[in-house]
Amino acid sequence: MMTQRIYRIGTRGSDLALWQAQTVMGLFSKPAKLEIIKTEGDRRLDISLQGGSATGFFTKDIEKRLAASEIDVAVHSLKDLPTLIAPFFSLAAYLPRGPVGDLLLVHPDWWDEQGLLPVKSGCTIGAGSLRRQSLVKHFRPDCNPTLIRGNVPTRVDKCRRGEYGAIVLARAGLERLQLDLAPLHVVELDLAYWLPAPGQGAVAVEVRQEDTGAMQAAAQLDHAPTRAAVELERKLLAGFEGGCHTAFGAYARPVDDGWKVTIGIDRGADGWGEFKISGQQADISQVGIELLPLFTRPQLPPRQDLWSPWQL
Repeated sequence: MMTQRIYRIGTRGSDLALWQAQTVMGLFSKPAKLEIIKTEGDRRLDISLQGGSATGFFTKDIEKRLAASEIDVAVHSLKDLPTLIAPFFSLAAYLPRGPVGDLLLVHPDWWDEQGLLPVKSGCTIGAGSLRRQSLVKHFRPDCNPTLIRGNVPTRVDKCRRGEYGAIVLARAGLERLQLDLAPLHVVELDLAYWLPAPGQGAVAVEVRQEDTGAMQAAAQLDHAPTRAAVELERKLLAGFEGGCHTAFGAYARPVDDGWKVTIGIDRGADGWGEFKISGQQADISQVGIELLPLFTRPQLPPRQDLWSPWQL
């Protein structure tokens, strides 16, 4: 009698990573178990990380285990994955994308609803990615965007203790974890002005191409609309050479006759610049760094347009 295969699902051990992996395991059509793997991104808490880099701080240790057949399936936050993955791997599925944008959490002592961001001048704002740091500089040059690392509950606790006057986090992660955020003020940052990371809010399921059993089981989880949007954003990330050492944002949304995409990048001394493009997916995905001269510094919106109150 043949022993039934139990698929080993590799994941980081953070609360959010476990939520993602447990969600995949709950949807998986085959028997499965979780394997928790500590990554370089979990060990190195002294560097700023921008998702989608070529480095893969949060993913390469998991991929090593996948390549060695020590696990059968890897579950990642898509924004952590390199834009180029090894040819023997396949992103067999994307779960339906969660909320795309960011939230700003503000300590009560630093709250000021009259600001373009609702914080007092001089506020230290914890931002774990170069994109978020660059956007803070653009909208509130009188504040101090500062590196923050650690998992989501750790960052929330740091803000609650007053180590940061405010922090920026992904809305999807906070909704998935259902954390108690009291007594912090929480506002949602409008996607029309505050661009997300490419692939933000999406969960990716990675397998070895040669593993037909895992490929078939994972493919049943794939959400086609999510795949279309996030793969377009990631192609743009690669085309503009964004990643670990570049502040880059992109948001793609389908329209009746194609796609509308907003792209943002930090241009150094020229500050945050944006460019909007519409058309067919195949055409948009080909654009890259040659368009950088067309990027312009976006106008600051009215205060009431950049953010709005938010609660679970």
